[in-house]
Amino acid sequence: MNTDKIGNLEAISLVIVVMISHIILSLPNEILTNTLSAAPLNVIYITAIVLIFYIIACKLFRPFHNQDILDVAEYVGGNIFKKIVSTIYILHLIFISGILILSFADTLKTIYLQNMPTELICLLFILIALLANQFGFKSVSRTNAILMPFILITVLIIFLSLFTDFVPQRIFPVLGYGTNETFISGATNIFAFGEILLLFLIRPNLKDTNNAKKVGISSILLSGSFLLITVTALLLLFPFITGGEGTLSIYMITRSIHFGKFFQRADALFILIWALTFFSYTSVVMSYTLKIAKKNTKTTKNSPMLYIIAILLFVVTLIPQNISQIRFAENFIYKYSSIIIVFGLSFVILLLGYLKKKRQKGIVEINEVKNES
Repeated sequence: MNTDKIGNLEAISLVIVVMISHIILSLPNEILTNTLSAAPLNVIYITAIVLIFYIIACKLFRPFHNQDILDVAEYVGGNIFKKIVSTIYILHLIFISGILILSFADTLKTIYLQNMPTELICLLFILIALLANQFGFKSVSRTNAILMPFILITVLIIFLSLFTDFVPQRIFPVLGYGTNETFISGATNIFAFGEILLLFLIRPNLKDTNNAKKVGISSILLSGSFLLITVTALLLLFPFITGGEGTLSIYMITRSIHFGKFFQRADALFILIWALTFFSYTSVVMSYTLKIAKKNTKTTKNSPMLYIIAILLFVVTLIPQNISQIRFAENFIYKYSSIIIVFGLSFVILLLGYLKKKRQKGIVEINEVKNES
């Protein structure tokens, strides 16, 4: 019996926690900076593009029942090609997650932990994720499923609590800088969904692979809704938000929330929930990086690789020397690496695998006809 098998709810929770972690940080601010008042329309647009992309990907996955993107890569180009692709995915996941951990740690330091070194905060996140993975993948997935409702509820609370403070006029002009920035250059904002790479890796873990399409569509729609609510709230509350630091964007929203006279620091509660979200995020990324590494080396041992992954994650958090470098890594390197690796490389692998399967099926059918004749 495979103890790594998970249900639909657990799978959706895993994907959402990875997607939402980036939304909590500078992502909404980046979209607002690029599209201004057209940000809500742009989020709806890129969500639709990603949905179409994923539906097409699911069709290309059909001949590969119970297999992930690495199995397809091996089928397309053999074991060497699979190792190359695996290495690219590992480096991408470790670098991006390391930068996001550093970004959130820097936020915590700025707001609450001024006297604690950022490196120590990062190390704490990584050590807790390492400990969680010692209990196995099932433990990580169940923890996410428990945490996810609280994360989604906080989004609704933020939106509903400040609804009366919104200034609807700030949504005009609807097209912001224009149609080009909203729909053409704005299409590059699909990088916001770069974490759908997890959907290409999670398939073998599903109890029923036939539900992969449903899991993916649900995850994309929920994540898109989270991003839409966040971007809309920022746009309608703060006319100056595009000039501010991205990391503190959502924190600025929570500072505006007050529940009566006795509970006026609601932001502390949200920061706690988001900290738990990042603990989960780090655990999930570590789990799937480990799975890729094990598949790459064809080993069943966890511990040595898990420690190596943890060390590499920590090393990445030490690379940026200032906030400008963190923002560059988040908003430029993450953006284009996600577009190239997730939406480019992964799609090409799936397309080549699908065409190769179709071609082989055609050859088999021709041979069968010849044998019958």
